[in-house]
Amino acid sequence: MIQHRHLVTLGAAACVALSLGTAWGAELRGRMTLASGQPAANEAIQLKDKEIGRTDGTGAYLLNLPAGKHTLTVKGQPVDVQVSPNGSRQDVRLK
Repeated sequence: MIQHRHLVTLGAAACVALSLGTAWGAELRGRMTLASGQPAANEAIQLKDKEIGRTDGTGAYLLNLPAGKHTLTVKGQPVDVQVSPNGSRQDVRLK
């Protein structure tokens, strides 16, 4: 009986871990540029007023987000993105 309870508990924990992994497991990557065409280097990327990442020196970024539509904020500008369950690439030109 005790062994059975441990298996059920482990199975439930594995299901929770898998569901959390898929909730935040979709990659969104791309490159952000300024209106001038220059890279948007080292810029904070926010989701709901929380910084979730930064662009690198070339404007490239990589985020893990739930699949679906999101509005990010970069340099005070809203950026609408669509993330597919298998990951997405979206290049952004800021105004």
